[in-house]
Amino acid sequence: MKSIISFCVGAILSAAAFAASERFDAIVDEHGYPIEDPRYDEIRTWHASQQEGLALYRREAFEAAYPVLAEPARHGFKEAQHAISLMHIKGQGVEKNVLVGVALLGLAAESGDRKLVREYKKSVKALPERFRDLVRAQTEYYIERYGMKAQGVSCNQVKQAGSNLKQLKCVKQPGSYQNWAWNP
Repeated sequence: MKSIISFCVGAILSAAAFAASERFDAIVDEHGYPIEDPRYDEIRTWHASQQEGLALYRREAFEAAYPVLAEPARHGFKEAQHAISLMHIKGQGVEKNVLVGVALLGLAAESGDRKLVREYKKSVKALPERFRDLVRAQTEYYIERYGMKAQGVSCNQVKQAGSNLKQLKCVKQPGSYQNWAWNP
């Protein structure tokens, strides 16, 4: 009996040590991606492109920002999708197309960010009624291709240290996802 217990305890401790090494040996970057894991290299590249594109967008270099933002947007990065939606709505760096822009806004709002959800609902309501169902259908089409489930993205509200305010944080997981061309 004692040897069975010793074996079970040893097996549990070995399994726990293995699980701990799998979980805790990886050092993560500021976005929560394991630094040593090569599966995250491409994701880090898309994240960097999103940051570069958003910086160009803030500087109002829209024509330069659009192609930089398109790559992370097609891989499910919500901030890139939101910026591109605004560019289509306002005609910044692309031909103005409010219907496409509002549908892309719905794609970005899929993250659950309250501000984006309100902005999307308000934008759809502001459209002439004959276009509302068309925009909703186009939003669903975009979600099927570039949405969270289709591209392996998860979003959560995260409290900032020392604050009660929550911020939306989205993370893309490595995996094999359909590689759709960006074609809004």
